[in-house]
Amino acid sequence: MRMIIIEAAMLAGVLATGLTVSQAALATPLSASIQAAATDPRADVKIDSKIMVERTEESETGEIVTKLVDPARVKVIPGDKLLFINAYRNTGQSTVTGFVVNNPVHAAVALIEVVEDWALVSVDGGKNYGKLSELSVIETAAVAVTEEETGDSPAPEQISRPAIASDVTHIRWVLASPIAPGASGELRFRGVVK
Repeated sequence: MRMIIIEAAMLAGVLATGLTVSQAALATPLSASIQAAATDPRADVKIDSKIMVERTEESETGEIVTKLVDPARVKVIPGDKLLFINAYRNTGQSTVTGFVVNNPVHAAVALIEVVEDWALVSVDGGKNYGKLSELSVIETAAVAVTEEETGDSPAPEQISRPAIASDVTHIRWVLASPIAPGASGELRFRGVVK
């Protein structure tokens, strides 16, 4: 199985106005991680990633319309909605099967939705994947101390709750259909700048 890892953190260009130099260095795109031999046809699938800012405006007719704007043309601020697009294309001569794309969600972004509802997500840093509705998150909660208690502080309590979209740390698309030579497609998700 070939996995491509895409760091949605090409966000550095998008959020450059709000990042320090050290943060920007950490947010630069990761190169694709290819876990296949050079002769493997999956190495011929190329991915081009981009981010667009979703801006809502009133049109000349008074209708509210959403436009996709190149982040280089606007200042991106907390609360802005972003559309992440991973366009793939099989540039080889062979059909590709077993293609997987993993996309970390940058810490500066809270996931809103994955457009392809068949995608899997992780809420634990990419260790485990599943449907969001099947995942849970463990949180540490402080335990209240009553007046009768003396001595040591109580141990924090571990509480499990259902995962929500903003808990997602990674997205995984496992393409069930083969990718024919010359075939292309897009994998997309939306987030909001924290």
